[in-house]
Amino acid sequence: MNTSPSVQEISVVEITKAILVDLQKLSSYSGEPIAAVYADNLIRTMRTMRDKCTTDPYTEVVMALYDALAYSNRWIDCNASQYQGAYDLLASLVNQVSITNLEVEDSIFTLENLGFNTLPFGIKVEHNQDSDEDEK
Repeated sequence: MNTSPSVQEISVVEITKAILVDLQKLSSYSGEPIAAVYADNLIRTMRTMRDKCTTDPYTEVVMALYDALAYSNRWIDCNASQYQGAYDLLASLVNQVSITNLEVEDSIFTLENLGFNTLPFGIKVEHNQDSDEDEK
């Protein structure tokens, strides 16, 4: 099987098209029972992207959204404008030949600004003890 970059690009584009369809449906049906069908499909498709396109920087953005939606079923708490914002963001990225690390970071910040918690796992940041002692 040929795994050249062009084959991977097609995979990213094709997978993203499926993701975009589900985000559009979630935007239309958020808060309704049918949204669960689209959320399930979206989460499965995102896992497929993670498994098939691990080296693509675009996958990092998709996985940040995945973390925000899949962790504790938080997709339930998202609203139509958040889904539409995620749709707009991913749609703007998918047609680029490649994205830089800065664009990945900016995209993740955009997801955060839309209200998605892309780090839902409760990572604790410890204060530097030197700065604590300076405050005393």
